[in-house]
Amino acid sequence: MHIKIEHISKIEGYAGFIADIADGKIKKVRVDIKEGARLLEGILRDRNIYEVSHITARICGICPVVHTLASLKALEKALDIDVSPTTLLLRRLMMMGQIINSHALHLFFFSLSDFLGFNKDLAMVKQHSRRAREALAVRDFGNLLVEVIGGRSIHPVTPTIGGFLKLPDKRKLRHLFNISTKVLADAQRLAELFIGLKYPYFVRSSPYASLHNAKEYAFYDGLIKTPNDAKASPTDFMKIIKEYQPENSVVKRALYQGQPYMVGAISRLNNNHSQLNPHAKRLLKQAGLLLPSLNPFHNIPAQAVEVVHCVEETRELLKRTLHKSFDVNDIAEQKDLVETKLRSLKGTAQATAAVEAPRGALYYFYEFGGNGKVVNCNIITPTSQNMARLERDLEEYLPSLLGRMTTANVCDKNCQDKIKMLVRAYDPCLTCATH
Repeated sequence: MHIKIEHISKIEGYAGFIADIADGKIKKVRVDIKEGARLLEGILRDRNIYEVSHITARICGICPVVHTLASLKALEKALDIDVSPTTLLLRRLMMMGQIINSHALHLFFFSLSDFLGFNKDLAMVKQHSRRAREALAVRDFGNLLVEVIGGRSIHPVTPTIGGFLKLPDKRKLRHLFNISTKVLADAQRLAELFIGLKYPYFVRSSPYASLHNAKEYAFYDGLIKTPNDAKASPTDFMKIIKEYQPENSVVKRALYQGQPYMVGAISRLNNNHSQLNPHAKRLLKQAGLLLPSLNPFHNIPAQAVEVVHCVEETRELLKRTLHKSFDVNDIAEQKDLVETKLRSLKGTAQATAAVEAPRGALYYFYEFGGNGKVVNCNIITPTSQNMARLERDLEEYLPSLLGRMTTANVCDKNCQDKIKMLVRAYDPCLTCATH
């Protein structure tokens, strides 16, 4: 039997699904990625370090902030530059806007119809218009947060090595704080909807990994934590990850200790749930999820809980930012500091940095010389890490769907819908994966 799904809608990018089954045994399962290789790592070589973070932002239109900030963090680490507390606050606020925006999009507009049985999303939006308005309000809040700090909501222009080219208008930050109470209420109602859904029962053995920080629910900084509670720096963990390129695929896969592993919201929740903010922690308890969860479908309610956490975190970060005085002199001195560091280089500088993108840990490695030109780089995106685990999950999940096959020995609509649902639970970003 040959199963082929030509197109899986409501994911970022274009992909299908292929499986071969012989004598009741699954011989081959593959997510059929139909995007072209973009070769960004090659494009970055010989580029000036002031350019590369603006280029990497173009890897993805949904999560440009995390590509910008992971890139800047790696460059700053290589140059031994510590950013100011104000810069750190503003970057963390941008991260919150990024997570809120992406999760709200995936939850309501990509995933929800799988559970409510709508074939046409416009019909779902019409029937659940209030929910749609709330989801859009939450997403708009995330977009506005990035726009106010980053200069625009897609491909931000103000972040630079060491800080920002321009600081945000505090009046706009205060407006964001003033509307955050309503946004938090909308986010809670959105989360309550998703924690009340019935998710397929599918538990499998799988390692998972995410950033962990003893001081906070980690998105911007921390060590990489795995199920055995081992913690490694991003530099050391990137050495543990083994990337490989399957034949006839433009997306590399990654293995952790020889096994496919999972990153993303459920991995973060497994590792860091005790550090959630109060409203998010209450919702997690209400959801009744037993953590650690090894059900990939639980990545969906995990995202819903994270949205609430991030809106709560945004409120606290905005309070702290509004009480700080911005020093414009910091901006004028940044380029001089970078040039001084470059002149003092003996040979090349290199470093690895990581942040948590909406879909999981994102790694950047740079090596560059005293002329400020990139010699080598490597980017490992969440979807490229998740791809091997997703295909293994599909292979393990398919046997439970065999009973849904029709007498004509064809994977019927119900069977195909379940396959698509599992793929969408991972929230894959194929634009990032084909970077």
